[in-house]
Amino acid sequence: MSDLDLLRPMLAFATVVETGSFRAAADRLALSAPYVSQMVSDLEARLGRQLLYRSTRRIALTVEGEAFLPHARTLSEAFAEGLDTVRDARRGLTGRLRVSAPTVLASPAFARVVRTFTADHPGIALEIDLDDRAIDPVAAQVDLALRIGDPGNDPRLARKLFTTRGVICCAPDLAPTIRKPGALSKLIWLRSPLTPAHLALRGPDGRSVTAEPARQIVINNAALIRAMLIEGNCFALLPEFTVRETLVASVLGVACPQWVVPDVSVYALYTERRTALTNARAFVDEVLSAIVGR
Repeated sequence: MSDLDLLRPMLAFATVVETGSFRAAADRLALSAPYVSQMVSDLEARLGRQLLYRSTRRIALTVEGEAFLPHARTLSEAFAEGLDTVRDARRGLTGRLRVSAPTVLASPAFARVVRTFTADHPGIALEIDLDDRAIDPVAAQVDLALRIGDPGNDPRLARKLFTTRGVICCAPDLAPTIRKPGALSKLIWLRSPLTPAHLALRGPDGRSVTAEPARQIVINNAALIRAMLIEGNCFALLPEFTVRETLVASVLGVACPQWVVPDVSVYALYTERRTALTNARAFVDEVLSAIVGR
């Protein structure tokens, strides 16, 4: 028996773990639950390792299952994306796509993503919801959530898109006077609810310090943060790709330019609905093409 025969059982295993049960996986795959269970058992037999603990109420990964799962997921996602690519080449995408994203993405770069996507996919009814609050994706009926930073315990399928550096932004006329972290203590820190309460910085000599400005204002709207930065006497930590053009136009300046703040990752969190998943992946491809240049 060829190892290629393990392809379908691997996809079944990944689906069982993602959905949390054999019944849910069977519904997703349009198969019977006993057949899905048998495929996973056959996979375990071929590998010579138990991948799942089974009980009447729940399943749990064994140590070997945890080690094997990332590979099964990679194969499953690659298979699905391959099918989507071929199918999308034959037909235009249709349906609704609702995207949730933080307000900091209200930038020229993201605007181009939205404009290009709607031009390329006129059959999709696109909705963009910019909000920095934690939302219930099911209640909000969100198909795709873009998140900057750790996605936390969100149960949806997460894909890391890219990593961006943080930039300490302030008014352009203020930037030349803010060369070292100590000078930040004189300013008001405009902080997003998603930003840690302490600002870690690493200097050109490799030394690390933590800046703790005495005054902070927590604001859940990036547009207000940018407007207050222009007024002066404050600073904010923003992802570089969201303010790149603003910095080039000297609308904002960079404080502590020789100091490095930790990079942050951008994630896509997908829905489980198949049609929306195809549309969401197309939107993510547009994000990567426009912002990362892939």
